[in-house]
Amino acid sequence: MTNDSDKFQKIWRRVRERLRTNLGEDVFSSWFARIEAERFDGATVTLSVPTLFLRSWVRSRYGDKLLDLWRTEDETVRRIELRVRTQGEAALARRKAETEIERAHTEANISQSIETTPDGRIIAEISYGGDTATSSYGTPLDRRFSFATYVVGPSNMLAHAAALRVTSSQPGEPIEFNPLYIHGPVGTGKTHLMNAIAWEIRRRTPGRKVLFLSAIRFMSSFIEALKAKDTITFKKLFADIDVLLIDDMQFLQGKVVQQEFCHIFNALEHSTHQIVIAGDQPPARLEVLDDRMRSRLSGGLVAQITPSDLDLRRGILDKRISQMSGGQSKVDIPSSVLDFIARRIQSSGREVEGALNRIVAAHSVNKLPITVEQAAVSIADLISESHTRPIMIEDILRAVSGHFNVTRQDLLSARRHKSVVFPRQIGMYLAKTLTTRSLPEIGRKFGGRDHTTVLHAVRKIENLLGKDDTVRQSIDTLSILLRE
Repeated sequence: MTNDSDKFQKIWRRVRERLRTNLGEDVFSSWFARIEAERFDGATVTLSVPTLFLRSWVRSRYGDKLLDLWRTEDETVRRIELRVRTQGEAALARRKAETEIERAHTEANISQSIETTPDGRIIAEISYGGDTATSSYGTPLDRRFSFATYVVGPSNMLAHAAALRVTSSQPGEPIEFNPLYIHGPVGTGKTHLMNAIAWEIRRRTPGRKVLFLSAIRFMSSFIEALKAKDTITFKKLFADIDVLLIDDMQFLQGKVVQQEFCHIFNALEHSTHQIVIAGDQPPARLEVLDDRMRSRLSGGLVAQITPSDLDLRRGILDKRISQMSGGQSKVDIPSSVLDFIARRIQSSGREVEGALNRIVAAHSVNKLPITVEQAAVSIADLISESHTRPIMIEDILRAVSGHFNVTRQDLLSARRHKSVVFPRQIGMYLAKTLTTRSLPEIGRKFGGRDHTTVLHAVRKIENLLGKDDTVRQSIDTLSILLRE
């Protein structure tokens, strides 16, 4: 029985980690941190939550995902049951939470102090490397997200500069812009900047009180305070805050919740308190908010982050590789693979990092060298075919010259050295197989050559493809790069 219980809890820990990875630390902390796995009866897993609101929210929005993740661990599971813990179970839940914090302290060298409110709720202030990170109402900060790890480019330059200005102000000084509102699509680095602001302020002025909250966390905490008829304690939480950071503003819903936020916003804005807010839309387009609140959010500095360009995505990959190299396990990833990722994954910096992580994970399993071909297999489902376009011979000349380290002029010249002839023949073969150009047209594009020269090159490469793995790999690599 004990073994079954241990196995059940191990599965729950793995499911939790998958939730944390898939949904992000913010969402996980808001909705899953206080869920307990209780038992597995036949085909039903029973989980307990502290409040009716939490049960309703998780069941309606994440019920299917919970079931899917659990079934990846145990296919016999058919149903996830969520129940609300009774008041008499609060002590047990508290002891479990204390054990979890203790375990985290042991594993990650995290120091903590634990206090409880009269109704048994835990107030834990967790220190990462000596810096107080958050109260129980706050969203945990992520040490990975600092200014040192943030890659700056044209798409985020204003937001980055504004964030730095916020951290440089001293207590008691006039606030330059309040609020600072940062907006941009998902995965463009808003949460990274919010974390960076919090860490940098704590580094520069440790005495300042910083509270980082997701809008979802604000909403759920306020609703719990309403249910407990203890909104005074909730309001007091914000009274002495020097810097308030609210992430994912687009999720702040409900008239009563918004009214409470507006009161807190007004109280902080009219004093020497800094407010920083992030959302996926500019204030004027946040339809969940009323006109007055949208106007107030627009009254400071609104800084947009646009989708990343190629150079920024490549910079993100370089930064991530640098971080990997600082760890215990080092992975050799060729520049051609990083270029491939940066060109093919165009949605967001977050997905660029996700693609890199997937390629490294595949390498750790199959132990094969990381090549463009292997990378393409690993992230095939992430690559959008909507970005395909006709391949031009100019593209082929550029790709071949880069792959074989010869110049475009060499490929078009009359030089007959082996180091030039072979890449030129590869280029002609690719032009024949990847474009609709005729042999005479290809010949003209390759320095005014006769169509018979092109035909000879194509036949030679076709013959080598069946005999030489190096030639086949070169063709495969160049074909993948050219289809970007």
